[in-house]
Amino acid sequence: MLISTDHSPPSNNTSDNQTSHPNSVHTRAIYSRVVAVEKVDSKSGIKMKGFSNTFVTEEVMNDDDEDFDPFNIGNATSNSPKLATNNGKIVSTGSAAVDGSKSILSAKSSASSALPPRIMIKFKIQEEVSSIAHLSDENEGSSDVQIEGTVLAQVVSSDALKNIPFFLLSSTDSQKAVEFMPNHTYAKKFLDANAIKSRADINIVNIPKETFGFVNIGNYRISQSMEHMPLLLEQKVVRSKSKIQIAIQVRSKLSNPDNLSDFSIVVFIPKQVDGRSIEIVTGDGDFDLWKRCITWEKQNLPKGQSFMVGAKCVMDSTSETLGGAANEELKFPVMLRCQSKDQISSVQFHAIEANGHPASVTSSVVGKSYRIVHRLK
Repeated sequence: MLISTDHSPPSNNTSDNQTSHPNSVHTRAIYSRVVAVEKVDSKSGIKMKGFSNTFVTEEVMNDDDEDFDPFNIGNATSNSPKLATNNGKIVSTGSAAVDGSKSILSAKSSASSALPPRIMIKFKIQEEVSSIAHLSDENEGSSDVQIEGTVLAQVVSSDALKNIPFFLLSSTDSQKAVEFMPNHTYAKKFLDANAIKSRADINIVNIPKETFGFVNIGNYRISQSMEHMPLLLEQKVVRSKSKIQIAIQVRSKLSNPDNLSDFSIVVFIPKQVDGRSIEIVTGDGDFDLWKRCITWEKQNLPKGQSFMVGAKCVMDSTSETLGGAANEELKFPVMLRCQSKDQISSVQFHAIEANGHPASVTSSVVGKSYRIVHRLK
């Protein structure tokens, strides 16, 4: 048989059992409850009393529950920064740490704001070329070339909010001026006294941040005589009495950076020839009687290689009887169309920092292409 006697806890007014925070009215009473247990020996019938100590905590607190500090730790650490946890990570919340972090962030912000943004300008150049080769005069081997080019640009900026305007400069190997015409949407002429005196062609380009991809910033025109074209076009016409044989050869230079593609070779047949006598000898050609022309097409010509096409025909009876007067006008004009991932002109475009817009500017040409119409004179 167990008889338990519970001694009442000491009064809350007892100073020996109180521990209070010096800066708080919060009081927590801690006392030891002694429980007396009586046991009855089954043999002798004598009651035996034992004791069991149970540690009991009873607390009395006011509304301010967060300042509990029973071991007076707060006295030594009241001026130290507190640490809070955020998802298992320790985060400093003390004033000293906050001030220090502010100073570090302020220093970093000042350093970053002192550096100008970095912008990289990518250009693509597309050219439409028209050329006439000289064959039988003092300029044989050269070509008169007309080029109309388009400049596309894309801006990659380190500034997440805006793109920085930049200056666009153009130049050629021959040091001749390039007639550049800005499109006035993203580019315009920069009028400055120093630029006018130096006759420099300077344009300022501003492409908004929300504009993606490449945009057209302007066009240019170049007229020049070129000694070395990327292709060589040759023609031979052999006549024996009323019979005529035509042969055309196209050669792609080995120094070309890329192959030539999408060929179209057209030979115009003069009126002295009987159109019904046209016969394709070499190549996959087609004769249009109404347009009086033969057209050959070829998909690709690797650099350094060549191909030849040919046809034969007969003079009509009327022209044959006319003799020499008709023969002087007997010409077979040739026109060739093709394209390549290259550039015919030597024009170069560069981007530099614009006045009043500090930035670290770099530029490069990432794409070139041209389409050419080449004729034999």
